[in-house]
Amino acid sequence: MNKTITLKIDNKEIKAPEGANLLQVAKDNGIAIPHLCYHKKLTPTGACRLCLVKIKGTGHMVASCAMKAEEGMEVIAFDDELEEARTYLLDYLLSEHNEQYDGNYNDEFRELKIRYGLDKPENRRFPSIWKELNYPVDNTSPVLKYDASKCIKCFRCIKACDEVQGKNVLSFAQRGITTHIIGGYNHWKESECDGCGECIQLCPTGAIVEKPHADTINVEKEIKKVQTICPYCGVGCQLELWVQDGKIVRSNGVEDLSPNYGRLCVKGRFGYEYNQHKERLTTPLIKKDGKFVEASWEEALNLIATKFKGIKEKYGAKALAGYSSAKTTNEDNYIFSKLVRIAFGSNNVDYCTRLCHASTVTAMLRALGDGAGSNSIEDYENSDCMLFTGNNVIETHPVTATFVKAGKRKGGKIIIIDPKWTPLVKYSDIWLQPKLGTDVALLNGMIRTIVKEDLIDKDFIEKRVDGGMKSYEALKELVEEYTPEHVEKITGVSGELVQEAARIYAKAKKPLIATGMGFSQQVTGTHNVFSLINMCLITGHIGRVGAGLNPPRGQNNVQGASDVGASPFTYPGYISVTDDENRKRVAEIWGVPFESLDGEKGLSTVEIMQAAYDRRVKGLYIMGENPMVTDPNINHTIKAMEKLEFVVVQDIFHTETTPYADVILPAAAFAEKNGTVVNSDRRVARMRPAVDMPGQARQDWKIIVEIAERMGSPLGNYKNEEDIWNELRKAAPIFGGISYPRMEKQGVQWPCPTEDHPGTATLFEDKFNTPNGLGVLHPVHYAAQNEKVTTEFPFLLNSGRILYQYHSSTMSRKNKSLNDFANEAYVLMHEDDATKHGFKTGDWVKITSKRGELETKVEVSDHVLPGELFMPFHYAEAAVNMLTRDELDPYSKIAPFKLSAVRVDKVAG
Repeated sequence: MNKTITLKIDNKEIKAPEGANLLQVAKDNGIAIPHLCYHKKLTPTGACRLCLVKIKGTGHMVASCAMKAEEGMEVIAFDDELEEARTYLLDYLLSEHNEQYDGNYNDEFRELKIRYGLDKPENRRFPSIWKELNYPVDNTSPVLKYDASKCIKCFRCIKACDEVQGKNVLSFAQRGITTHIIGGYNHWKESECDGCGECIQLCPTGAIVEKPHADTINVEKEIKKVQTICPYCGVGCQLELWVQDGKIVRSNGVEDLSPNYGRLCVKGRFGYEYNQHKERLTTPLIKKDGKFVEASWEEALNLIATKFKGIKEKYGAKALAGYSSAKTTNEDNYIFSKLVRIAFGSNNVDYCTRLCHASTVTAMLRALGDGAGSNSIEDYENSDCMLFTGNNVIETHPVTATFVKAGKRKGGKIIIIDPKWTPLVKYSDIWLQPKLGTDVALLNGMIRTIVKEDLIDKDFIEKRVDGGMKSYEALKELVEEYTPEHVEKITGVSGELVQEAARIYAKAKKPLIATGMGFSQQVTGTHNVFSLINMCLITGHIGRVGAGLNPPRGQNNVQGASDVGASPFTYPGYISVTDDENRKRVAEIWGVPFESLDGEKGLSTVEIMQAAYDRRVKGLYIMGENPMVTDPNINHTIKAMEKLEFVVVQDIFHTETTPYADVILPAAAFAEKNGTVVNSDRRVARMRPAVDMPGQARQDWKIIVEIAERMGSPLGNYKNEEDIWNELRKAAPIFGGISYPRMEKQGVQWPCPTEDHPGTATLFEDKFNTPNGLGVLHPVHYAAQNEKVTTEFPFLLNSGRILYQYHSSTMSRKNKSLNDFANEAYVLMHEDDATKHGFKTGDWVKITSKRGELETKVEVSDHVLPGELFMPFHYAEAAVNMLTRDELDPYSKIAPFKLSAVRVDKVAG
């Protein structure tokens, strides 16, 4: 940390860190030196020259943005000569500048023009020439417009794209007075710009503005600004929503706050439109004679309570089940799981984590005692080795990727293990491209190299691993057969590359591992993660700042829903439902008899649907989930849904699942919610309502409480979300010290047991959360997948996310901006396969597995291996899960979404 020095600015004595940016020191102390090109999160440019100051002893004016604060420095920020120079510079810049202003953006240039009296023609000395220069206007991007006549060449947008987002898409074209910004080689639309909008947020003049609501927003009129959390991925970006006339008109990143520090991706900036879409559900609907009709809340809630009670009385408590949701708050999920356990009387509650990260959580709980990410998102920037396995971080967690790319610029190495090309490959040092389903063999090969070359941390193993060197010897013996040649035969990856990757990881000082659904969504998913943890433990690369294992979550509250007990296996805080002492403690907090809480594990997501198919589950309550798209083997899911006696769907839109419901309930969307969520690095943060709910829609937790009341099982007397949270803090000790007031400005990372605890940025620094505090090695062998290619089904199909989409019927596909980027399903096929089978890009094909079929378009690509295919899973019209199977990992109950044997046939016509 830099020492504190003393300097003077206009005779005001100031304390500042030595070496701090002089202009920023002045700003931080209320001295408003004018500037346009400077922004505190960019390197100084010194282009506008407006921040000129005088420093005693130099004898001339200098740009304060380019100066560092020094001990004893005496600075003059304002005198007649400096102000005259600034006025001259502003006047000159204005002569080339289009000063037309429509109120659509904050114009820092205009503010300075007024401040220096240059809004009055009589004070101007230079004639306006901007019309004569014929500056271009680029309107080709789906989300932004660039008008060169308003650009002052300040470099902010170029540096924002490069230094903050790490994309380097923007640059200057031409020379001299006609210099202007271009995207890529010419037009924005033809460039690699993905619409994150960092350039918009940092542009000081309105040269780059966003298109949505450009014709309606007026920043000079009253705008309500609300800080909340992005509803998409698990980064949990802090948003500032702008609301005018009751509608969201803009979304900005909140500067200076973790985890995003003002950064957003295209979904965070432009993906809010679904919240105010015309197709939102606005009133309860009851199916009568096969058709949905509008109903009052009283009628709908009474019917639900009566039906659920009747099923429970007739068939028993375990005939009822519930799907909770990672798209709702902690408070919603807590109350939902409480309803299932108290009103339904079973532990049959689960949500989408069983479909994405269950294997990661299961393995980490068994080996480390905790299933959450061990490090902070910001740690990537200072990591010297980042290993990504089955994780397309640039598209799935774009803001995390900005820290990854910053780490790369600082010299960090990037290793990728992925059968499919992802954008991060462009930044990687090593890309290991194994065949689908061979991860354990590859990782065992890496471990063998670490063992053979004595790159282990013996001290760590002896002190922090259960069984010490004895356990290590068992692992050493198991991996002996995974020679480079053997691994290459199984995986298709060069043995030398595997060895080099192992050396880079083992020798690093701050290595981070990020897993993803490409790694976890397999029937061997838990074994995959065990192998990774084995590698972490024998090298001692976990339990330090910048060293650990991190599974980024795919939705904004995947982490929180698990934390608060939306699980068939655990109560809030990962307390087992089968332990009597745990049940007694929870029963006391909930005010219910100990005997009323089921002591057996419940059914997981896929098991619930299998039980519905077998007619063991009769009634299902679905909150914010869409199993008709997300569940594996959809044809089986359809049959299961059709066998249920009573189904309730609580959501914000009609979905592919609502046709199977008996009652549909309209709920609140993200910008209407108050409560909390937990992001991928365990950061608990506040959601806040910005707009009103449409029609008769209600908050999820209030609906749930009403149903429980009518079933004769009151859940509690809650006045608001804070009441629920305070009860949850008692039930889950990891949240004990995190109150609403503490989260007023920014989030707090759990575990945080007391209110004077600072929160925990890094897990496992002193011990693991296992019963004895030691990590556990789980040596596992590679096992071939049950589903294999045949002459009838010669391809293996992989699936995953893309940047611009999220869910099929809700959220991203209800946003024009996102759909303008990508709104059509496709299948990637290697050019060798396309040539062999006679396919070309654009061909319509039918893809068939043993379980179902779909139609889509071919895109010929070298992003996949020969014999392998890839499809995005966002598109209900080409639902990939028609093809996947519902076989389960025996440990985590996750399904193998990433490996389906299929054939591809050309569609006639």
